[in-house]
Amino acid sequence: MVISPPTKGIILVILGDGELLPENLNNEKVVVMRKGNSTNRELIVVKELGKLATPDLLKPPKEPVCNYAGDGNPLHEHKDGKWWFYDETWAFENGPYESFEDGSVALEAYCTTVLAVRESEIISLTEAAESETIQESEETDDSPTRS
Repeated sequence: MVISPPTKGIILVILGDGELLPENLNNEKVVVMRKGNSTNRELIVVKELGKLATPDLLKPPKEPVCNYAGDGNPLHEHKDGKWWFYDETWAFENGPYESFEDGSVALEAYCTTVLAVRESEIISLTEAAESETIQESEETDDSPTRS
């Protein structure tokens, strides 16, 4: 596949025999041509400007690797049989682990580490806040009073 840089907002794509157009290039500002043995090595327009590609020209979407069902358990199995778990933000996966047991041990270690760090952060922030309160209190106690 050859993709031109945009020229006045139009992108030209040349597909070889058997190549399919990725979904991200299925746009009205993309012109798609094919060149190969099936076209006698001539450029043939297979998707015109201003139109979307027909389904037979599009690359089928990839199946997602992660098949998490949303059951609330961060530990889950991917289609390849490997085990993964989500971090505390549910944004990133950790893994792969060979078995459910390995994943469970790793998840428990992760949670223990995260909770320990969080606990130390809370203690540190609490101590800092208490220290500031004590300093403010001492500063106001030292101020001269009027009689």
